[in-house]
Amino acid sequence: MLYLIDSGNEQEIREALTLGVNSVTANTSMYRKNHIGIHEFVSTYAKENLDFLSAEVIGTYEEMLQQAETLLAIHNKLVIKINFSKDGLQLADALHKRGVKTAMTLLFTMGQAVAAINAHVDYLFFFIGRNEEYGSDAMRILNDIQEMIEAKSYPVKTVAASIKNLAQLEKLAAMKIDYAAIPYALYMKSLQHPLTDSGTQTFADDFYQNACNH
Repeated sequence: MLYLIDSGNEQEIREALTLGVNSVTANTSMYRKNHIGIHEFVSTYAKENLDFLSAEVIGTYEEMLQQAETLLAIHNKLVIKINFSKDGLQLADALHKRGVKTAMTLLFTMGQAVAAINAHVDYLFFFIGRNEEYGSDAMRILNDIQEMIEAKSYPVKTVAASIKNLAQLEKLAAMKIDYAAIPYALYMKSLQHPLTDSGTQTFADDFYQNACNH
């Protein structure tokens, strides 16, 4: 499972990129929170030679198509991120016919995932935390989606999104999910463990003590 750093904050993104993550995704709320326009966001990270960079479009089919064309003029390898809707499905299918990669987000059910696959979406952003808060067994649904994709060899990647805690992240890593859209804070937390810290301190103490004795 590979990580997409899920952030609109430049400092967070830059640090994640130095740690090996090479994919960036964000949503309109993140753009607003970090006071960055979507065009500036795309222009900034288009220079990084990322494996994955998405930008989100909003509105009717016509509005989203116009937004997508503007964004693709900035970066022609951009993945267009689309909220699930009938207009969104129409847009995904139209962009596919032009050779444009798309990601569909706000997916919560198997039925929505199947509809997105039929519309030739390239990445399925399936929400875990929000779905579990709603009362659904999100992990089971996502696992079923992954198994269906593998059984049929559909040309689509799964992305676990709305990940709220380390327990969810650990379970996802053990599954066959392609990507996890991981928030910066959760990524940093996943790197920490008290036994790693204590072991590091022991090895450092022994190293310097041994160096002083020789």
